[in-house]
Amino acid sequence: MVLTNREKTSIIVSHLVSSYSENMRNGTVSQNQSVIDFVLKNIPEAYKQDLSMDLIDDVISFVSGFHMELS
Repeated sequence: MVLTNREKTSIIVSHLVSSYSENMRNGTVSQNQSVIDFVLKNIPEAYKQDLSMDLIDDVISFVSGFHMELS
């Protein structure tokens, strides 16, 4: 099974959300930088065409909800 570009973009966004969270804990991200800004600045160019605010929101909601289920 081959992943679609949207699926790949979702995986990358998920990784970037995790990276943002880790960088916030370490203090390496400015307090003024939002997770959305972080994603937009760090996603590879090849995946920007499949990126949308809805996708970012969906991934953040899923990751947050999944994390709460594991707690």
